[in-house]
Amino acid sequence: MDPDKTDMGEKKKALRAINLIKEKRCGKIKGRTVADGSQQRKYVSRDETTSPTMSLQALFATLIIDVHEGRKVQMFDVPGAYLHAEILKDEKVYMKFEGDFADIMCEVNREYKKFVTIERGRRVLYVRVLKAIYGMIERALRWYDLFSSTLTDMGFEINPYDK
Repeated sequence: MDPDKTDMGEKKKALRAINLIKEKRCGKIKGRTVADGSQQRKYVSRDETTSPTMSLQALFATLIIDVHEGRKVQMFDVPGAYLHAEILKDEKVYMKFEGDFADIMCEVNREYKKFVTIERGRRVLYVRVLKAIYGMIERALRWYDLFSSTLTDMGFEINPYDK
């Protein structure tokens, strides 16, 4: 986004990009970018952020029932889970990349160079976020809504005692 055409309120609400890099056991380097969602606590109400999370007691009770009834249990991971949850078209969520990470984004897409600005002596690139990103506090609820509606559409029922 063009920093000259963006008001200070939008810039203030922009989430800082946090880049995490780690070395896996096999020696490969893995990196991911997440949003610093702590900034959103000032702007997003609590009821917009809370997604139902299984309590430890409910997990143990479910496992005990599964064992007692001889049920088969399957676990799975949804790669890039949050990226499946869309941000509403009228919703504006921004993220800012600073310093070397702004440069890396410009290497990925040279069109971004014209949007880099200098703030407090650091290069900054503001981008509009189109998909949910891990770390954005209200995205947990969006992901839960998408996941639970997908399962109910497939015929599963939500447990009324522990969603």
